[in-house]
Amino acid sequence: MRYFTRERHLAMQASDDAEFQVADADWDQAVDQYDSYLQGIRAGLPEPVCQLLDGFHLHDARVLSMGQSGNLFTITLQLDLPPQDLLTISYTLTRELEVRKVPFPWVSDPSKPFWLYEELRQAESSEDHFIHSILLSNGWELDLPFREVSLTAAKPMIPVPKDVRRSATSATVAHAG
Repeated sequence: MRYFTRERHLAMQASDDAEFQVADADWDQAVDQYDSYLQGIRAGLPEPVCQLLDGFHLHDARVLSMGQSGNLFTITLQLDLPPQDLLTISYTLTRELEVRKVPFPWVSDPSKPFWLYEELRQAESSEDHFIHSILLSNGWELDLPFREVSLTAAKPMIPVPKDVRRSATSATVAHAG
């Protein structure tokens, strides 16, 4: 990650107000720089990449699964915003992905991460078209060098979305009374 780095995220966790203010200003500057970079490469992005950037709010999505078969890497998410759709992102990798499995200090169970931040960039190598860098809530960082991406969105039945669980619990309580 070049903009939304692990170090910037850690700095944003500061309990000291002055340290947090400095980290927050640094984060805002990184957001502006990344937005500017993204605008510069936007015209060259394939349609599915634009759909991923524009059509889905990935922050705080629950990572349900990640796996690889040959040069295909797949991530399945349950989006945080209602209706909490499932989103499967399949990348056709151009080379081996990089995963740095260094947990954040506060993580007790790294097996249930959420999607924190991502960056998309054009690769410097001609064989790698793009790199999608992802920071997960367990501290893991992924760099996915890819040439193609496909997206599949679906309405969830399992895991049950939070709003459905709340209304089912309310109905059960009402029925029991």
